[in-house]
Amino acid sequence: MELKLQNRRIKIIKSTEDQIGTFSEEIFKECDDNGDVLLSFKEIEGAYKANPNYEFLQGPRETLSLRFRDKHSNQEIRFIASD
Repeated sequence: MELKLQNRRIKIIKSTEDQIGTFSEEIFKECDDNGDVLLSFKEIEGAYKANPNYEFLQGPRETLSLRFRDKHSNQEIRFIASD
């Protein structure tokens, strides 16, 4: 008998941390494949860059993650791909 493993969906995890160190993490989205992850990252990056309240810190070209900072609260928001 052959055992088949289901395809694992790739999760995009959203984590936030404020100046006093309060940290939270949640599954933002589940993607079918790498292409879907890259498309989702592009959409997230566009939405946050269009919002003047956020400062862009790091894009997916450095690592497969995005980082932004809320200019008013200094809360840092990260989006990271994980399987």
